[in-house]
Amino acid sequence: MADPATIISGLLSNLVPLIKDEFKLIYGFDEEVEKLLGTLSAINAALEDAEIKNVWKKDKPTEDWLQKLKRVAYEVRDIMDECTFEDLRLQVKRRNASSSTRIQVTNCISLPFSNAWSRREIGFKIKDVQEKLEQIYSERKNLQLREPIHDSKIKEDKFTSSWCETMSLSSSPVLYGRDKEKKHIIDILLNNTSTSTLSVATEQLSVLPIVGIGGLGKTTLAQMVYNNHEVSKHFDLRFWVCVSDEFDIELVIKAIIGANNETSLEKLKDSIQYKLGGKKYLIVLDDVWNENVYAWDQLRSILDCGANGAFVLTTTRKRSVAEIMKTIPYFELPSLSDEDCWLLFKKRAFDDGKLKHPIFINIGKQISNKCKGVPLVAKTLGSQLGFCDDEKEWHRIRDSDIWEIFENEEDLMPILRLSYYDLSYQLRRCFAFCAIFSKDTLIKKDKLIQLWMAHGLIAPSIKQDVEDVGNRIWKELYWRSFFQDEKENKDRVYTCMMHDLMHDLAQSVMQECHTMNVKRSSDSLGHGTHLKHLRYLDISGSWIKTLPNSICNLFNLQTLKLNQCYALKSLPKNMKNLINLRHFYLDGCYLLKYMPRGMGELKHLKTLSLFVIGKEERHGQLDELEELDIGGSLKIENLGRVSDASIARGISMAKKSSITNLELNWLDRLDWGYTYDDADRHEKMGEALEVSTERLKKLRMSGYKGVNPPKWVGKSYPSIGSSNNSYSDDSEMMIVLFPLLEELDIREMKNLRELVSPSTIPSFGAFPNLCKLEIFYCPKLGALPPHLKALKDVSVSGECSDELLYSISNLSALTHFSLVWCGLNERSVLFGAGYMALMFDDDEIQLGGGRGVRSTFQSLQSLHILECWKLRRLFDSGMIMEEEKQQKHHDHDHHLQAGQTERTRDLMNSLTKLEIRDCPELMISVEEFGNLNSLQGLSIMGCPKLVSSEEADDFKALLRSLRARLGSKNFDVDIELEKEKEKEEHSVWSPSSKFGGEFGIY
Repeated sequence: MADPATIISGLLSNLVPLIKDEFKLIYGFDEEVEKLLGTLSAINAALEDAEIKNVWKKDKPTEDWLQKLKRVAYEVRDIMDECTFEDLRLQVKRRNASSSTRIQVTNCISLPFSNAWSRREIGFKIKDVQEKLEQIYSERKNLQLREPIHDSKIKEDKFTSSWCETMSLSSSPVLYGRDKEKKHIIDILLNNTSTSTLSVATEQLSVLPIVGIGGLGKTTLAQMVYNNHEVSKHFDLRFWVCVSDEFDIELVIKAIIGANNETSLEKLKDSIQYKLGGKKYLIVLDDVWNENVYAWDQLRSILDCGANGAFVLTTTRKRSVAEIMKTIPYFELPSLSDEDCWLLFKKRAFDDGKLKHPIFINIGKQISNKCKGVPLVAKTLGSQLGFCDDEKEWHRIRDSDIWEIFENEEDLMPILRLSYYDLSYQLRRCFAFCAIFSKDTLIKKDKLIQLWMAHGLIAPSIKQDVEDVGNRIWKELYWRSFFQDEKENKDRVYTCMMHDLMHDLAQSVMQECHTMNVKRSSDSLGHGTHLKHLRYLDISGSWIKTLPNSICNLFNLQTLKLNQCYALKSLPKNMKNLINLRHFYLDGCYLLKYMPRGMGELKHLKTLSLFVIGKEERHGQLDELEELDIGGSLKIENLGRVSDASIARGISMAKKSSITNLELNWLDRLDWGYTYDDADRHEKMGEALEVSTERLKKLRMSGYKGVNPPKWVGKSYPSIGSSNNSYSDDSEMMIVLFPLLEELDIREMKNLRELVSPSTIPSFGAFPNLCKLEIFYCPKLGALPPHLKALKDVSVSGECSDELLYSISNLSALTHFSLVWCGLNERSVLFGAGYMALMFDDDEIQLGGGRGVRSTFQSLQSLHILECWKLRRLFDSGMIMEEEKQQKHHDHDHHLQAGQTERTRDLMNSLTKLEIRDCPELMISVEEFGNLNSLQGLSIMGCPKLVSSEEADDFKALLRSLRARLGSKNFDVDIELEKEKEKEEHSVWSPSSKFGGEFGIY
């Protein structure tokens, strides 16, 4: 795969622990393996010098010697794989033997390769590769390869020890010395430039290319422009398309319209022109190489359908490409100044600006000056030297011969190779592997680490799980700038990307790779014997209904992905034979009926995304999870099937403290004939089940029929490590419920009366980091726990209690509130008269010397009220009367409407988005809309009685002013505001609406 040095070092890192673990004794090949290891070690000592001759001096004999060595190294790896497979096969056979036959089986098969022919064959293979390696070793002398003073093991140790240091690098890009260029491009896009030659007013579609050599920061600059607030406001639509090497018109259009299906170019043209027609849009085409004038003209003619001011911004390394695409003079990105280049280098090399000894500062400035203003070079070399305190190494980089040939873009690669060969062999292997990804791919961290594991690129460690070692490798490659743009998405999946030049570097040192990815069929899995060395298998998205039994013979398999296999109904009964399995993904396998018995025997399992409890004894039961050390995300289905015996014994998952996302479903998802009369049994299950909530960040529960929450919900943990703790400013350990939980989703829990029992809430409270809460059809759920100071987003669907709404309205940090289907019951008023007890408080701010009105929803930015069919008012008359009473307590002449206006303006003042849909009985007064100066988006559909006839004119005037301020893309109202002619001009009608009414709502 990568250069021979990395392969040999990888073989050594895998062979050594096998020998130490009595590999040689098990197989009876102790002398052969020891001799093989000795020869490999001797060759490895000369690899560093061979690399120097091959890479830097282009020595042809050395290159031939390394290629020959690589071929034999693969033979050694294949022998290792065969021996490992035989060992695993024996372990499975011994474990599966019944107690009556175990002794007999053990005696018959005491060693792998017990067959004489098999043992002789493996012996011949070892002898053959040993002879080849001895020949290669003898040729080393002819090449005059010398052994280094320090061998590669020191490099590996350097990788291990470097983790004592920490580096604080922001994942968001920082533009050094690019403020002027950024402002210049933004001015062109917004047509603010005073330069007449750059005026774009007469161009319907303007194209501005940014040109510069690789690594100069074109993409980063374009990203900063694209995400600029003024740019975002100026354009109706924005799209980012990564073009890279292949300029495919259909792919570009699909990227813009979000399509992935096969269709004709004509249909794509119609789709994109419908999407862009008449709009002022911005499209960024990043990393364009196309020099075909006809192809660009064809794409441009398709895109040329927008309003005046529509823009295409491109980045390219080639001036010839820019000349083809431009409609205004292209912008040539200059190099960074020496001062800015030094600032970037210093940030990376000196631990984010912390300076070292003056000698290093002086050398560092000399190196940064040699970078010729190329940010990628400064960043990469700075990151490399940030791990090094050896003055000689700094001198070596500064005085390298590479700088003499660093004159143009083509010569950037030797500079990057300098950093690549500074990596340990393990880091090199892992980086080179990344060439399997296409350019501009968003690389998922977990997937990459599992692929590294599958290819044996991560050396085993006694002290750490291999996944933890892989995580450290990922971090160091990121810190050294081989990866960039590390992010965590909403599903808490870490991703990164590679700069194009870094991808080119990986491809230059990577030559081959073996993996398997089956998408459409299971035919290739029918005979597992030829796949026995497979370690990573992804058949996600296939329509497979059941896995073949032969898959259970893949004893080496480490990762199995069956995500979105929507037709999958069953798994083979011998899944327990996959004794090397570490990661098992079943997301979206909605038809899976049960787990096979024996899953608890997969002792190496670290990830199990789904566990379905079966009905029968031969099916998997929940207590099997007690034996597994799994983490990450886990979904447990059919908890209602847990046997009475399991409930009586108790089921402890308290050891699963590494689980961060947990979903518990009591409903039988494939049997909708369940009843609701077993609330007591669910509560007994809640008593028996032990779940660790210490590290939970996301929890979803559905179908629980108990009145009281499960017992484990009330278990407290220290809150050390909480990110938003608002309960204390000191470092004292605080005991809270759910210390790290950020998202909570509860569904169809019809009897539940409280999230947590008040008696279990410790003095420091509960849910200190909860920021999102979703409640679906929990009609008896009462008030939320107090002091939820981090809760910003709440969604309630279905029937709900007054107490719940009251507590939600008093959340101090609430910014987003959605209410859906609340009209399923008889509710006609959202907030009733009893609400006033919460709205008025002696401790609130005094108004005019009297008692003040509490600011309801004081931080609310987004309010959505949808499909509340019977809802008539937001506030009832009793509430208004109570408010009037409170106001008259201090001012007998104070009018009712004034009090209501004060209250409702507090409600609406902070709103930036308001959506009210399909509430046919709802009425709101003009005063209740209050002050909407902060509003950025308004949608009112299907509310024919929203405003009384007396207030119709005032209401329409308000809507017209809002439409003028918000613009058509942020204003969606099905109320007639003008006469027919004006209506057509402004296009505010919704032709699909069917409501009728006295205000022209239809």
